Amino acid sequence: MFSEYRALVDQLKADDSEFRKLFNEHELLDKEIHKEERRLASEFTADLKQMKKRKLDLKQQLFDKLKEHPAYKS
Repeated sequence: MFSEYRALVDQLKADDSEFRKLFNEHELLDKEIHKEERRLASEFTADLKQMKKRKLDLKQQLFDKLKEHPAYKS
């Protein structure tokens, strides 16, 4: 995620507890979603849909925080 900003992401994970919390929640959700997708095969449950929405929301929050950082280059 955000591979072009790897150094900045690493810096924010180290320095910003809120960013680190959001990042960790995103990563946990990503793993859970992949696990559910493998288990359910083609079944798309309401829980899985909710997890995906939350993951997308977290990603947007993380990107917003990246853009606020002085080291961010668009």
